[in-house]
Amino acid sequence: MPADLVRLDLARFTARDLEKVAALARKLELMHRWYRSERIPGGEVDEIRVYSGDRGNAPYACYRISRRADGSYCLADHRSGREIARARSIDPVIEAIPGDFFYAGARRKG
Repeated sequence: MPADLVRLDLARFTARDLEKVAALARKLELMHRWYRSERIPGGEVDEIRVYSGDRGNAPYACYRISRRADGSYCLADHRSGREIARARSIDPVIEAIPGDFFYAGARRKG
């Protein structure tokens, strides 16, 4: 690579991506579910873990949204590590979040 070129860091969430994750938090607040997220930046992968639950006895749901070095996004179940969706933008990944994240007792897709 020539010395005058700068390698783009595609493994970082954009400000727009973070706004969309914040919109997810507002949606869950309106649904009277608790929500928490944490961002874990890394070298090859930037990751946001999103948690939600209700105030009952049901266990909380946890998923990982990550952005990889090639610029793609991935959604995975945090407990099992199973990949649920992969896309070139964050929108289809957020749309693929299973129903148990939004509703207590909802079944997971797949």
